[in-house]
Amino acid sequence: MFLSEGFIVIGSMRQKVMMRATSREMTRKDLPQVLAISRENMSAIIFSSWGVEYRDEDLLHILLEPAALNEVLELDGRIVAYFSIDDRNGNLFINSIQVHKACQGRGLGREMMARIEEHARERESPAIELLVQYTNRTAMEFYRRMGYRLVCRQGNNYLMRRTLDPDRRSRFIGLSGPGHMQDPQ
Repeated sequence: MFLSEGFIVIGSMRQKVMMRATSREMTRKDLPQVLAISRENMSAIIFSSWGVEYRDEDLLHILLEPAALNEVLELDGRIVAYFSIDDRNGNLFINSIQVHKACQGRGLGREMMARIEEHARERESPAIELLVQYTNRTAMEFYRRMGYRLVCRQGNNYLMRRTLDPDRRSRFIGLSGPGHMQDPQ
């Protein structure tokens, strides 16, 4: 269970309250809400990065992958955030992570990132990686604050990594050569 800050309005006064958010494994019945969150958050970003419309099918392909671990975060019985992770090249990889726009800025993203790190440590992954659209500056800044660093550009995405154990090198199989940033581990 996570504590999340929120605000309620009583008359003309705005009061800060703590809300209880619960985390659980995603089920198929959660898919419509999860897709709606992702569509709302990512449609403009996908279009600005790639010049194509957002497609629910692309996210469904990721979420329905048998190796993926998907969790949702609920507030008052409503899904307000989710993440999807799996193992790639020996590292934990974040396939997707989203917080409903109305719930952003309450610490839910930080809580999910902490939960993802728990999974990585349980799996003894040396690092956590993710791809972020190069036009999604807000997300890139959030990941930087969470300790992620740019590794390289892959098309219209940046590969970012957070090393968990500096004594164990993370595994990287990707682009190299001129114009690609390498993690200075």
